[in-house]
Amino acid sequence: MYPMDKYSASWRKLWLYGLFLLILAGCDAQQPADEPASSATAADAGDAYVDVSKAPLSNDIFGKVTALPETPHPHWVWIYDMAASSMPDGRAYLYDGDTGRMMGLLSTGYSFNALNIPGHYREVYSAETYYSRHTRGARTDVVSIYDPFKLTPVAEIEIPAKRVSTLPRLADSALTDDDRFMAVFNLTPAASLSIVDVEHRRFAGEVITPGCAMAYAAGDRRFFALCSDGALLLIHLTDEGTQASVQRSEPFFNALEDPILETGVRHGDTWYFMSVLGEVHPVEISADGPVFADTWSYLDEQDKAENWRIGGMQPVTLHSARQRLYMVMHQGDFFTYELPGTEIWVYDLETRARVEKITTRQPSLSIAVSQDDNPLLYAITEDLSALDIYDAGSGEHLRSIGELGVTPFLVQPLPLL
Repeated sequence: MYPMDKYSASWRKLWLYGLFLLILAGCDAQQPADEPASSATAADAGDAYVDVSKAPLSNDIFGKVTALPETPHPHWVWIYDMAASSMPDGRAYLYDGDTGRMMGLLSTGYSFNALNIPGHYREVYSAETYYSRHTRGARTDVVSIYDPFKLTPVAEIEIPAKRVSTLPRLADSALTDDDRFMAVFNLTPAASLSIVDVEHRRFAGEVITPGCAMAYAAGDRRFFALCSDGALLLIHLTDEGTQASVQRSEPFFNALEDPILETGVRHGDTWYFMSVLGEVHPVEISADGPVFADTWSYLDEQDKAENWRIGGMQPVTLHSARQRLYMVMHQGDFFTYELPGTEIWVYDLETRARVEKITTRQPSLSIAVSQDDNPLLYAITEDLSALDIYDAGSGEHLRSIGELGVTPFLVQPLPLL
């Protein structure tokens, strides 16, 4: 044995002996379980003193699922978080807009965009991506089907592994008006739509959409896409979900000089798209095809002189019954159409007049309005830290909900049921 080994063995014995003495001292210092606390300790604690060593513990119950009420309120609202700093962990949060309480969440996979919510609300649909090694490996794309009351998955339908992965947009997928077919936008960079029969739980086929992007509902068997040259591509489906015909229009906006934002809103059979320079483009999807009505300006001369612009991630929303159009507005140049706004301007669709300006508590990035008779206006703040909630009629700020998630870009209230 080397000398250092002899010394090391001695030190180990000494260390163990010292540890043994410390344990004995600690045991002596402990108060016996049946001895009451000293008067000084009890006096310091007051009436709130509880001997936790005698407190009963309840048994954990595993596998219990608490369901939400099956009479959803129109002020329930979904917040969509792509989790940009941890993209495999996308989430959809459900909040009560009246109380600010979070009611639950769904885990929605990599590069999450948004849910598709049918009018019946018996289930909700989500186009999702997963990798076999979490951040790498074999890719699988699915449309997941969730129970919106238990917030649990009930089915999934595999689709081609090429759905678009971009900053979230509501128009990256859509449902037909009868809620049977779902279109999922693909970009590889070739553009197409995957058509899913959610009623019969099957992938129905793919529709090629060259030069045209996203998906918008246009009837029971129709979707349309917006094209890079300013045209509209109308897709007709068969009852099996395959392509019946495709109809391409002439350009209805100037894609270079005054492009429209893809964040259109719908009232009946008419979609409204806002241009960067201040024009509203109404597009009616009639039985014979798209009808492009005359445009009208949402900016007057003074607004233009002061460089007011629409901007944000989800800068437009519409209350259908009241025919009120809401836009997030800021001051900036032509290329600032994704910046948040300090005001929300409200327009009457019938008169095309601005009827109100709402000054927001914080600059707003995305907005949506509930569709009931006492609507709430929701606004995600520019730093993604809060959901500001306003009275949609008066513009009064009612409350704010903080700690929404990581990058909650989009907001979607429930439809009227």
